[in-house]
Amino acid sequence: MKYRSDIDGLRAIAIIPVLLFHAGFTSFSGGYIGVDIFFVISGFLITSILLRDMSLKTYSITDFYERRIRRIFPALFAVLLFVLLVSPFALLPEEYEFLPKEIIGTLLFISNIVSWRKSGYFSTDSEERPLLHTWSLGVEEQFYIFAPIILFIILIKFKRSPGPFLIFAFICSFLLSVFLTSIKPTAAFYLLPTRAWELIAGSLLALNIFPKIEKGYIKESISLIGLICILYSVFSFGSGTVFPGYAAALPVFGSMCIIYAAERTLTGKLLSLKPVVFIGLISYSLYLWHWPLIVFFKDWNLLGADYGRLMVIVISLIAAYFSWRFIEKPFRNRAAFPPKKLYTASACGLSLLLLVTAMTFMMSGWPGRFSEQTLRYVSAHEDSSPAREHCHFDRGVPKTSDYCHFGTGTPSVAVWGDSHGAELSKALGNNDINVYEITYSACPPALNYQLKSRPSCMAHNDRVNEFLKNNKDINVVIMAARYQVYPNYFYDNLNKTAMGLISHGKKVIIVGPVPTPGVDVPTTLARGRNPEFIFKNPAIENINKYIDPKVIRFMPSSIICKDDKCNMLLNGKPLLFDDNHLSMSSADYMAKRLIPLFNN
Repeated sequence: MKYRSDIDGLRAIAIIPVLLFHAGFTSFSGGYIGVDIFFVISGFLITSILLRDMSLKTYSITDFYERRIRRIFPALFAVLLFVLLVSPFALLPEEYEFLPKEIIGTLLFISNIVSWRKSGYFSTDSEERPLLHTWSLGVEEQFYIFAPIILFIILIKFKRSPGPFLIFAFICSFLLSVFLTSIKPTAAFYLLPTRAWELIAGSLLALNIFPKIEKGYIKESISLIGLICILYSVFSFGSGTVFPGYAAALPVFGSMCIIYAAERTLTGKLLSLKPVVFIGLISYSLYLWHWPLIVFFKDWNLLGADYGRLMVIVISLIAAYFSWRFIEKPFRNRAAFPPKKLYTASACGLSLLLLVTAMTFMMSGWPGRFSEQTLRYVSAHEDSSPAREHCHFDRGVPKTSDYCHFGTGTPSVAVWGDSHGAELSKALGNNDINVYEITYSACPPALNYQLKSRPSCMAHNDRVNEFLKNNKDINVVIMAARYQVYPNYFYDNLNKTAMGLISHGKKVIIVGPVPTPGVDVPTTLARGRNPEFIFKNPAIENINKYIDPKVIRFMPSSIICKDDKCNMLLNGKPLLFDDNHLSMSSADYMAKRLIPLFNN
């Protein structure tokens, strides 16, 4: 197929925001949409190549995957080996112990599934995984398994145009993405069925199902609109954007516009400038190298200042150039590396990787690298309620008989809340309070309110409310939630719920927001970073503004912070077991100070 420099330029537009976003430049808060641009480009190029080969009757599945090996494996093997060799000097034991799973997942191109099972893209632990970014390779390679087979069957066997099938698949995948983004956002982000529409968008362009544009001003307009869509996404999206879903349609549409119309336009000429094209040429290696380097810089506390961020960008660019020049280019040269030599080199590289991965696996995290204090900080990840798995709900409408209670007598106290009530419930029980734990993930104790991700929350809260009102033994209700993630109008619902309980003779105590630094606390402490942080939370103001004075307020920040300055350590132990939940030791500290309010 004809080479288009503007598509290499589009690759640059994809990788630069990704690089700057990951390096911590907040202006590029939507930089992650670069991956969506790559998906559209990949779908277009792969489908174009397959259609050409099939129309010329030169298609060979062996040749197709040989090209994929030349394109993907050499640079990928180099990065994986680099990560394996450097990780002992950077990763904490639990991160190092997980690394072999990521290596195997990457080699099998199921890294996206590994990441889906592990965590969310914006979760704090993801920032400590040097191979997180390989999830997109998993999506692409899984697409490449199905695309050749489907096109071959439709074009060669049935002699039909694949257009109608691809349009149908595009619509189904997009609708599935929209649906799952609201209820299973992590699955929607990582998995092929909810991402396939982005690659198919490029495939539809390769089929030339859109009419050719004859008038220059129309091409100029379409390509410019495409560039504006991409830039708007980069600078206006962020971690709070519901993604992929509807939001992903904007950068995908923008990418389609550029591929469709940018050739021989002003936008196309801008994308074809030599410096831009050069970045596009090294974009694959730059994508591979930048994220492990950023993770290691974070681990070594080198990314806190602008010079550190600039340094990692420069080093990433240098590594990407050498990787492209001395690894990518030679292996793509069939004369320099004929198939036999390619397969031999790949087998040797794979064997070396598997050997080092096996050695890493046998180290079981290699805790001996760290001091006892560091290991104590790390172990705080496990300092959560031992009853969480059994007592904390996350789906359906639990029966009242399933509510856990701690203590030996009839419960007179109930903790009603989202996940922020779990440790507090157990801590009260440990302090001889007979208490019910009624907690449900992402379901705050407010009637007539729920997130899309928790479709049973309203029904659950209705049941809890009736249970509490009708239970004469319960005289104290503690309402706990991660208030800062809920909208302002939620507080009115919260107040009405609390006042309803008070009208039934209950004493209601709202436990305010837990001081959170926005980072994983045990990991941050283990890396020797400054434990002090500023905590100014609008949820505190909202509670004071919207909640009736009859409701008792208990603010953890007023106990452990001073003038908005807080510490990640409480009595020498991590305040939280992750980035937002009280550790059991901290919950016990809070419970002892909360109990006197029951009788006052």
